[in-house]
Amino acid sequence: MPLDLDDRSRASGSDGTDDGAAAASHSIPNESTLNESTLNDSSLTYRAFASLEDADACVALQGEIWGTEFDRVPASVLRVAAKIGGLTIGAFDAAGALVGFVFSLTGTRDGEPIQWSHMLGVREDVRGLGVGRHLKEMQRAEAARLGVRRVLWTFDPLQARNAHLNFNRLGVELIDYVENMYGVTASPLHHGLATDRLVVMLSIGPATARPAVSNGAGSTNGGSGTLPVLTPFPRDGDIVIDLENTRAPAALIEIPNDLQHVIATTPDVAGTWRLATRASFLQALRRGYAVTGLRRDAATNRAFYTLAGPATG
Repeated sequence: MPLDLDDRSRASGSDGTDDGAAAASHSIPNESTLNESTLNDSSLTYRAFASLEDADACVALQGEIWGTEFDRVPASVLRVAAKIGGLTIGAFDAAGALVGFVFSLTGTRDGEPIQWSHMLGVREDVRGLGVGRHLKEMQRAEAARLGVRRVLWTFDPLQARNAHLNFNRLGVELIDYVENMYGVTASPLHHGLATDRLVVMLSIGPATARPAVSNGAGSTNGGSGTLPVLTPFPRDGDIVIDLENTRAPAALIEIPNDLQHVIATTPDVAGTWRLATRASFLQALRRGYAVTGLRRDAATNRAFYTLAGPATG
């Protein structure tokens, strides 16, 4: 089963477009095309996988991060993918041990070349150093060098940490919501929940104007008054709406501030969150809303996706 960014918040630790014909002319990435990059704060070196040993280390790291029952990407696939346009970039410590990686597959969407970021993982002892973000930024830079203008991936919409990384830090765009993308599994990664996923896209190229994003601070009170909220657990003062029948210029979708805590303490509540946020996102997308960021309120221990409604003439 594929792992996206990322099913158990185990990556970040807090953490323009060619046509199909042009894709055929792209040089195939290899071990020498990606320059090494060193992150001074953590003494880590970042580079493309250069050997079978790197690929084998990646397989072992997958098991360390997500468990031996996880459907790991084998070394043979990592090697072959890199030969046909995929990207495998690792973070290595001073002793040369692999401590994090990002892996993406090459493909096409709407007749244009893309990278599908299939997996991102960081070893537990180096989380919180920005390793996941640095790997994603290197992936973006290498994709741009290859002439790719879009990188896509998925993540669990209930993971506030990943939502913050994706929307607030990386600046992705939500393009789809997929119900139960991988099916309900016995994997400990999924806790018996339906594997609903947000499909997001990172555009590569000249910067485009995006709505201002709150990087985690704030509350449900917006600049022009209290924003309406879609939530299964309203609190005093919340203005609860249904976007199917109500039009608002901006709104919030609440998610758990810490999904792992919810699962550990009240697992049934996690299922309620899944169904409620599914309905909210599907409503929002049908009505033309866009996600502009992730807002976290430390005082109330709440987290919200911020939504902007479609422009009206």
